[in-house]
Amino acid sequence: MEQRIRIAGLGISGIYLYQRLKNDGFNVTGFDIKKEKFYIPCGYATNENIMHKYMSQINIDFEKYILSRANKITFAGNKFDDRILDPSGLCTFDKNKLEEDARNSIELSKINRDDDGLIIDATGISRAYLGKSREDTQYYTLEYLTDSSEHKDFYFYFFERGRGYFWSFPMGNKYHVGAGSLSVDDLTAVRKYIPVRITSRNIRMSPQFGSIQNGNVIGIGESIGTVSPVTGEGIIPSLRSAEILYECIKRYGPEDAGNVYRHRIIKEFGYYYRLSRLVSNIQAGRTLNLSNIIAIKYVKKTVNDFGIRLEVLPFIRHFV
Repeated sequence: MEQRIRIAGLGISGIYLYQRLKNDGFNVTGFDIKKEKFYIPCGYATNENIMHKYMSQINIDFEKYILSRANKITFAGNKFDDRILDPSGLCTFDKNKLEEDARNSIELSKINRDDDGLIIDATGISRAYLGKSREDTQYYTLEYLTDSSEHKDFYFYFFERGRGYFWSFPMGNKYHVGAGSLSVDDLTAVRKYIPVRITSRNIRMSPQFGSIQNGNVIGIGESIGTVSPVTGEGIIPSLRSAEILYECIKRYGPEDAGNVYRHRIIKEFGYYYRLSRLVSNIQAGRTLNLSNIIAIKYVKKTVNDFGIRLEVLPFIRHFV
């Protein structure tokens, strides 16, 4: 009998993997603990050029969900003047609506940890089925949906010593402002705004590729740390992890996909370890070393993948 695949967590990567497997005839069901109309804590910013490609694979017209496109992007920080950058696809989108619409066609079934068959943990920060990891690094966040912001386009302000950053993104006729940091004190940057809605959660900021699988449970997305240690962007990396697992299951079957998947994840995202060490070195004041210099090219890659054209050299002074 064909092995059943259960996907725990129907955020964007879980939905994507479900549809890819279902369309290929796999026996797959999904389950999500979130209540209906749950407002997702997220920056809602991503690279539309890459998102169009992924969403077209599951017959979703991403254009319908775009709220605002970047015109000019401001990077600011405590050691450098504001710098204006050009976008290369940065936008905000209605992630709540996209996920709500996509979930309508998903066959739902509750999942127990001791169920047989393959369980996909797409539960993000909680790792509800994989269990805790010893290599975890999490940042605090505070996010407001608000009617106004002094920053009319996309704005980033980087806190001292790489602790995190404040952001303000337009979302149609509203704004999403937030801060993510190792220090709770940095979250005060958000509290001057008047919220329409408040959300808050931790965000995983370190790769956890040594704990991708636990028995019959395999993780994708934030549950295994596919979140850029520099930008905090996890939507596109999480979709990429889901696509890699889909390809492994399709080729090797649900029972044998795990080992190949782990190797492919490390090959694809191994540079996240360099970025994570870079951020840790900056936070500890260890800035001028060979490891940091090597990691600079990956900073450019992860920011460009986010949809921002970045030349790294003007910003090094902020961190060193």
